[in-house]
Amino acid sequence: MDGHQLVDQVDKKGFVWHAEEWIHNNKFHQHQKAQLVFVESGYQYLHTKNSRFLLPQNHAAWIPSNLPHKTTSASESVSLRTLYFSTREMSDFYNDLYLFSVPVVLREMIMYTEKWSLNRIYNQSEQTFLHAILEELPSFIQNSIPLITPVPKSTNLLVMTDYIHQSYTSSITIEELAEKSFVSVRTLERQFKKETGITIAKYIQMVRIIKSLELLSDGNFNIGEIALQTGYSSAQSYSNVFAKLLGKRPSEYFQSFK
Repeated sequence: MDGHQLVDQVDKKGFVWHAEEWIHNNKFHQHQKAQLVFVESGYQYLHTKNSRFLLPQNHAAWIPSNLPHKTTSASESVSLRTLYFSTREMSDFYNDLYLFSVPVVLREMIMYTEKWSLNRIYNQSEQTFLHAILEELPSFIQNSIPLITPVPKSTNLLVMTDYIHQSYTSSITIEELAEKSFVSVRTLERQFKKETGITIAKYIQMVRIIKSLELLSDGNFNIGEIALQTGYSSAQSYSNVFAKLLGKRPSEYFQSFK
C-alpha cells in the first residue's frame, strides 16, 4: 500500500505523518482527506493543475479534499510535518487552497503532534488536539502570503515563462520577451495578464523573490550575495521589492518565525 492509499484508509478524522527525509511523488494524486503540510526545514514546490507554489521553510499549505497535486524539491533534504483531516462537516473555507507563513503557536502545535505520527489506532486526545488545530486554521491563515507562479496555457507563454525561470539572474525586459515571442509588447502583456491574472513585470518579481527565498532558507549566503544571484543590482533594491511583496525585509523574514 502506498502512502496516499494509507491516508484515506485510516478510519480517523485526523491523521499525522511526520518525515524528516520526505520522498517526493512526482505524479499528481489526491486524497479524500484534506492536508496541512508544514515545511520545518528545506523547501519544496507544490504543483496543482494550473499553478506552481514554493513552500519555503516555516511555511505551510492547506490542500483541500480531492484536489489533484504533486510535490517536487531542489532542496537536498526536506523535513515535512503533515496533518490530514476529514472536513465533511466543516465550512466552505476549508474547500480552498491556502499558502501561509506559520506563526509560532501553530508551529509548536504541529510539532507536538509528532507523538502520534503514523498512529492508525484511535486516540481521543489526538483527535481533540487535531480538531483544535482545524478549528483555528482560519485565524492562522488570515495573513497568508501568495508565493504563486501561475502557469499559462498558451505555448508561446509557456516558452516565455521557462525563459524567465532560466534567466532570472540577468536583466530581462518586456521588449526582449516580446521579440522572442514574435508579438508586440502590448499584445504579449495583454495575453499574459489574461491567462495568469498578473503582469509580466510582477511575474518576474515573483520568480526572483521565490528564488531568493530558497537561498534564504539554505542559509549559506548574505543579503547582498542573494540580491546579486537573483538579478538585483543592489541589496537595497532587492530588499525594497521583497518588502513590497512580502511585507518584511529579507533580514526580518525568517527571524519572525524563530
